[in-house]
Amino acid sequence: MPWRRLSGNEMTDPATHPTTSADTLPKPTAMQVGSLRVTALQDGHFDLPTAFLTSPTGESPIADATFNLDVNAFLIQDANRNILVDTGCGSQLGPTVNKLVPSLRAAGLAPSDIDAVLCTHIHPDHTNGLIDAQGSAIYTNAQVFVHQNEIDFWLNDGRREQATGELRQSYEWAHEAFSPYAGRIEPFRSGGVLAGIEAIPLFGHTPGHCGFQFDGGGTDQLIIWGDVVHNIEVQAREPEISVLADVNQSEARSTRLSIFDRVTADDVLVTGMHVKFPGFGRLRRAGAGYEFTPDP
Repeated sequence: MPWRRLSGNEMTDPATHPTTSADTLPKPTAMQVGSLRVTALQDGHFDLPTAFLTSPTGESPIADATFNLDVNAFLIQDANRNILVDTGCGSQLGPTVNKLVPSLRAAGLAPSDIDAVLCTHIHPDHTNGLIDAQGSAIYTNAQVFVHQNEIDFWLNDGRREQATGELRQSYEWAHEAFSPYAGRIEPFRSGGVLAGIEAIPLFGHTPGHCGFQFDGGGTDQLIIWGDVVHNIEVQAREPEISVLADVNQSEARSTRLSIFDRVTADDVLVTGMHVKFPGFGRLRRAGAGYEFTPDP
C-alpha cells in the first residue's frame, strides 16, 4: 500500500524514492470557476507497482512495472472563505510527499488562513496532513468536515483495537490526525455541506468516500471526485479496473461508472486527488470507455 510506514532504507534510497523538494514541486495552478478561484496544490507523488491496479480479468492493465501517483489537494476561495480539500500525506509517508504546506504558502496563504477543511475520505495520503510531525493541528482556525460513515469506520475505537498490520496502522494514523481537532469536526452525510458546496456520496473506495460539487454561479461548476481514479488514463479507458486500497472494489466500480456517466452527460469540469497534476479536465465517451481531456 502507498501509505504503509516506510523503512529507513526505503525512505533514504534516492533510486527508489528520489527527494522532491519544495523548489521542484509544480507551482500552484489556479483557475476561475465562476465566482470561485480554485487552486491545485501538490503534496508530492509516489511510484506504485502496477499490481496496485486490479482488473476483473486478472490481466495487468499496463505494461510498465510501476506508475506515478500524484497526490493533490485543492484550495477553493470566494470573497469570504478559504477552503482546503484534503491535506495530503503528512510526515509519515516518506520524502516524496508532505509538501502541501509549502505549496499552500506558494499560493499566498498560511495554514492559519484556512477556514474549513473538506475531507474526501480518511486515508493517510489525504488526512495525515492535518497534523505536523509533533502531532499538533496544522490548520488551527479550520473546521474539519468529514462524512459520518468515515467517522464511524475509521475513528471507532473498537475497530481500531481489532485491526492488525497495515490496517491497524491506518486506524492509528486516523486517530492521531483527528484528535487535535476535537470540537471542530463537522460530520455530514450528503447534500449541502457549506453554502455553494454539495457532498456527493461516492462510496466503495472507503465507506464514506465522497466528492464535492462546487457551484460558481450559473452553469459554472466543478466536481472534485476524490479517489474515484488512481490512474486516469487506465481507468477512463477501462472503468472496471479498481485498486487494492478500495475497501469494497465492487461498489467502487459501480460508483466510478455512475459518476463517469454523470460528469459526461453534464459536461462538468472535474478533478481528483490522483489525477496527473494539476488535474482539471473533462471526461468524454470513447468507444466502450471514456477519455479524459485536461482543461486547460
